[in-house]
Amino acid sequence: MELKDYARVIWRYLWLIAALVVVVGVGSWIFRPHPAPVYQASVRFTIGVNAPPATQVTGYDPILTSYQASEYIRDDFVEIVHSDVFADDVNAELAKMGVTGVTISKDNISAAVENQRRLMSMTITWGNAEQAQQIANAAVKNLSDNNAKYFAQLGSTGAMVAVIDTPTVSPVGASLRQQLDIPIRVLIALLAGIALAFILDYLDNSVRDARDAEQLGLSVIGEIPRGK
Repeated sequence: MELKDYARVIWRYLWLIAALVVVVGVGSWIFRPHPAPVYQASVRFTIGVNAPPATQVTGYDPILTSYQASEYIRDDFVEIVHSDVFADDVNAELAKMGVTGVTISKDNISAAVENQRRLMSMTITWGNAEQAQQIANAAVKNLSDNNAKYFAQLGSTGAMVAVIDTPTVSPVGASLRQQLDIPIRVLIALLAGIALAFILDYLDNSVRDARDAEQLGLSVIGEIPRGK
């Protein structure tokens, strides 16, 4: 089968291919899901520890030791922020701030280390922009006031938390999967339509031109051209 034969089959059933693509495209657009809006409140901060006075311990560099301890603290803090204990403490801060009807879980909070392990970022994911701001403020306050609770090895002083950027709220856009959902459906419909066209052509025993007659073993001595 030559390329022009493939083109002839596609052209013959072009209406079917186009109809399938249109139906799938329009149907996918009409019945597409409409997820509730999601917002993220992000805040960046540094966290570290104070080195003890040099008179207390000898034989070490207090500045270097402070930096090394801060690295361990940052590693642990990513997991601490994403924990039930931290979420409960943020809920307690929200109650102190007079915020009602908002209860978060650890799934709403995440943290990451940025810029070669020197900065921390915390992200709050919530379905209401104003409440996301309130949750972020409560989380920052909990970080500043109660972090000694999570690092008993530092004693009562806890860690030093310095907020670099105040919490900012922004809407979360559609995911890549959501953006590609309809185009992928339309592409699949196109491929399915082309495959269906070749199946129908294979099952069709009609004789439409001299070539079809010759394929049946008949000799063609003339052909009446199709009228315009």
